[in-house]
Amino acid sequence: MSNRVKRKNLSMIHAYRLVYPLGQHAPPQLWEYEQPYMNNLILNPRTFGRCVVQWYCKDWTALNRDNVRIWTTNYRTKPLFDHMPTWQDW
Repeated sequence: MSNRVKRKNLSMIHAYRLVYPLGQHAPPQLWEYEQPYMNNLILNPRTFGRCVVQWYCKDWTALNRDNVRIWTTNYRTKPLFDHMPTWQDW
């Protein structure tokens, strides 16, 4: 195995998200991994009294799995409200 292949296998995905102070009841934010969004997260959280958490994902599957878990438990509409239009229908 060449050094290039070994380095590629060892590289991890850096992901960041905002964390709200404990006093607020906000759902967890999705992980961001794209450069423009990561830069904004790193530079701007102090303005709004938040902090940024960094996470190293093993691969794209791990990142996607955690974002899907956050989405389905916190952001997806609940069955009780399925009959009502949401922002996705507007």
